Amino acid sequence: MNKKYSKWSAILSVICAITILTSYAIAPQEPEGSMIVFLKILFFTAIIASVLSLTLSYLAFKNKEEGFLKKIAPIIILLILLVFALSFIGIIVSLGDLF
Repeated sequence: MNKKYSKWSAILSVICAITILTSYAIAPQEPEGSMIVFLKILFFTAIIASVLSLTLSYLAFKNKEEGFLKKIAPIIILLILLVFALSFIGIIVSLGDLF
């Protein structure tokens, strides 16, 4: 069976995770100059990769491809969103300590 959609879906979801984590890992407190452009490129690459990954995962489900690769993209994207949600909750809780 040809797994053309699920394979690329998994690859793009890994690219999404790597680029979003890299953009947050290398970002200084106050980015300046070309660092801003580089961070924007990483961030928007992650967004585009995630949208394409979810689209290809949908096509893999629609074409009834076998295997687990088609399920990797939604799981990775949900894990990234969970990390952001937990970070946001942590920020809100730490702001409560100020008052």
